[in-house]
Amino acid sequence: MKHYSHIIRFALILVLVAIGFLMVRSFLVPDSFGIYGTYKYGFHRGDSDKEQAARPALYRGVDKCVQCHGEQKNNIIAGGHKEVNCEACHGVWQAHNSQTKSVVIKDISSDVCLLCHQKLDARPKGFPQVEGLKKHMLEQEQDFEDGMACGDCHDPHEPM
Repeated sequence: MKHYSHIIRFALILVLVAIGFLMVRSFLVPDSFGIYGTYKYGFHRGDSDKEQAARPALYRGVDKCVQCHGEQKNNIIAGGHKEVNCEACHGVWQAHNSQTKSVVIKDISSDVCLLCHQKLDARPKGFPQVEGLKKHMLEQEQDFEDGMACGDCHDPHEPM
């Protein structure tokens, strides 16, 4: 028995650590995490759904925008950007709605356009792509000047 005393002490310490871990875990892990009643969430906290639903909406979609900006709707529907939400270019709806006198973000830099139109081999061949604004201007036989943007020639609400 004298030779097993170190094994018994180690087992006792291991049991105490496991009990301590379970006690700390019971205080830190919310009740709605993992298993809730008979339903198993996995690594999801069930109460987070209600908490997220109670937060104010940031993105509302085109339907919310056209309530005030209906004149743009027909142009967008007829154009090539009919599948793009207004907020992709103009930012979140909530910022504009809570300060109705301020103008919605209107970033007309080429960087915004190139997020979708930068030439990538993975994009469909029929999708309008450019390798860069400077090269695009040269292909169109136009003079390129510093500070130019895609919006100088193309209206994003009525794209070709």
